[in-house]
Amino acid sequence: MPQNIVLSYELEFKSFQDWNGDHPSQTLVFHDNFSSWWIKVEIGYLKRRAIFQEFVKAIDFGQLDLIDDTVTRISLTLAEQSHKPIPIRNIRNDYQTEANFFLSIAHRVSFQIEEDPGRIIYPILGQDQDLPIFEASHLQDEKVIAPTVSIVRFKQKRFAYKKIDRPIYEAGDTQHILNEIDALAHFRGQPNIAQLIGLVISGNPYKTRPPTISVPVITGFLLEYYTEGCLEQVLAENTVQDDALLRRWALQTGRALEILHIQRRTHLDIKPSNIVFDADKNAILIDISGTGGYEWEWLSPEMQKIIQGNAAMAPASTPFDKRVATDCWAYGKLLLTMAKKIGTSSLGKRLQSIGDDLTKTDPKARISLSDALERIWGQE
Repeated sequence: MPQNIVLSYELEFKSFQDWNGDHPSQTLVFHDNFSSWWIKVEIGYLKRRAIFQEFVKAIDFGQLDLIDDTVTRISLTLAEQSHKPIPIRNIRNDYQTEANFFLSIAHRVSFQIEEDPGRIIYPILGQDQDLPIFEASHLQDEKVIAPTVSIVRFKQKRFAYKKIDRPIYEAGDTQHILNEIDALAHFRGQPNIAQLIGLVISGNPYKTRPPTISVPVITGFLLEYYTEGCLEQVLAENTVQDDALLRRWALQTGRALEILHIQRRTHLDIKPSNIVFDADKNAILIDISGTGGYEWEWLSPEMQKIIQGNAAMAPASTPFDKRVATDCWAYGKLLLTMAKKIGTSSLGKRLQSIGDDLTKTDPKARISLSDALERIWGQE
């Protein structure tokens, strides 16, 4: 991720976050001649974003002890009297100072500097890594298709680039990405599972001085780009009338899930949007980390009870048999969703019956995934 080098003092505003005025934060890059520092400025409570940003622009970052090669968090607090107020640059416009409450009381604003614990973590590329490597600077962005995924071009071929960087980054997101890379690498060459192309790397995005040599870091990974949309879109648009194609998708999705389970891995986010289609209309299962996000309504009732009983518990932390059961229940719900769209055809009735048997209230009364696949395969 190369950074532009400027020869003057400049603030480059990045993301702004707040939760209805609670603990708003502004991330920015402070450029000072040949050096650049990533900074996050936080304050306890403020409703008006424009006032906060005007105040941030007035801070004299050149007088602060910013931390090199990372993100510096500057926490602001208002006190009756500050012995070490935040340094403010000379404001030429007195009206601006009067109109901005924080500028008018800057002498009472204290600050604390530390490394930002919520910064995006970019893992270092290991020397034992044997996957293909792509430089981020060599990828041409085409369009964003999801908060963490964009379509990129490399040597005239299009790929899906899944990034660690994202609009809302939470602790654990980097590990989820590494888990997904591990899972994708494990299932390279397996049918109906998303195929990993390679890792994307760059120098440290937080590097303060460009001439400095830094160890490459992983910024994400490249996947095959599946051009024909996802099952969620197809079902919403009612564009498929071919029962044979729907039957094939049901089988391919179930078999991909079976491959995961045989290797003692689980998906935990089975849903129509995680089934995409390649150019030959084959179903491809994506987002296979097994530790990432999940949707409540696609968790089995017993998994929901576990999470309700312990809010700190993630589905990925539950025993393997519970995770497999949730995958199978969600697959049953997927078949029911497909059956509802198909209607009363022979396949629709069959998928409805199989889906019902996979989602019975009593887990012991449910059929296995292999039994479900045999029944779909037997549909003529």
